[in-house]
Amino acid sequence: MRRSLGVAAALLAVASLLWVAPALAQPRPMAEDVYTPIAKGYDLMRDGKYEAAQYEFETALKRDRYNPFALNNLAALMEKQGKMKEAMAFLTDAQAHAKDYFDKVEQTCFVGGLCAGVKPVKIVGPTSSIAAIISENMKKLQEKMAATPAQPEPSTPPPMEPKKK
Repeated sequence: MRRSLGVAAALLAVASLLWVAPALAQPRPMAEDVYTPIAKGYDLMRDGKYEAAQYEFETALKRDRYNPFALNNLAALMEKQGKMKEAMAFLTDAQAHAKDYFDKVEQTCFVGGLCAGVKPVKIVGPTSSIAAIISENMKKLQEKMAATPAQPEPSTPPPMEPKKK
């Protein structure tokens, strides 16, 4: 009798884990301490306050290193500053992790007509809405980089040696 109670308890425990596991695997909205600086940064970026926006996106990344919303928005700011390589690096990181983020996008603005800045909402969807935006931004940035050859870097001449007498 004790043995059958133990087996029944074990089966009940396993069944409850199997029942709860899918609920635990469901996507959750972005954590508040990450969402808030991204939303604030987006609003600042939309208002043309780019330095303050960059600070907010970097704050979000300190809490969620691979957040594709923050990375995408930093890419938009870097592109606006003409820092194409930095922008592409941010987009590459964003693309690598975008599929894991199911937060929906509330608004999209265009910074400089190329890369889109995005503002997430605290609602998750069935798939990643940011992934397609990042993919499109990468394509646009690659086209812009191909059309704009890098400026040659000025060389620094070696120091002159003093004349010998």
